[in-house]
Amino acid sequence: MARYVNLAAVRFCTQAEGPGKRFALWVQGCLQRCEGCCNQQMQKIRAAHIVEVQDVIQLIKKAKTDFGIEGISFIGGEPLLQAEGLSQIAVWCRQNELSVLVFTGFLYETLQNSPDESVQLLLQNTDILVDGLYDQSQPDTKRDWIGSKNQRCLFLSDRYKLGIEYEKSERAMEILVSEKDILANGWPF
Repeated sequence: MARYVNLAAVRFCTQAEGPGKRFALWVQGCLQRCEGCCNQQMQKIRAAHIVEVQDVIQLIKKAKTDFGIEGISFIGGEPLLQAEGLSQIAVWCRQNELSVLVFTGFLYETLQNSPDESVQLLLQNTDILVDGLYDQSQPDTKRDWIGSKNQRCLFLSDRYKLGIEYEKSERAMEILVSEKDILANGWPF
């Protein structure tokens, strides 16, 4: 099993990247190149921050203790390109009563047919899968945390009720200001 993941960014607590308070993990690298992607700097396949899976789990433990997160969100880049490491994190999260949300440009049916055991393990430990390429010509303004109307929100477990992605009346965007950075996540438009 992979011992590392290639991270672009993390947020210890966000309410803009899925239901409730979540630990968000953005991976580096994507082959899709969706026009209008709000994470273009995360598309290039390159080493960004190579981190051991166990170190990521320690960060998630800290977020659970400090912020009372209910789950994690894998965002990209393209998380399925790092299914081996992320599946290990997802297994740990589910064993520790944290939900898992995965955003991917791949369609669920394609992933279901993948011979990659890590992809299957990640799917087995995912509660919500948002699938499909981002299409900037079809912005979705009705569902929270979903970019375009063509993307599907698939509930792979019964942890969340159908329609939770419609509960907020407006799109969320968060700004994090520190001594070093100003970071934004959520709906940027």
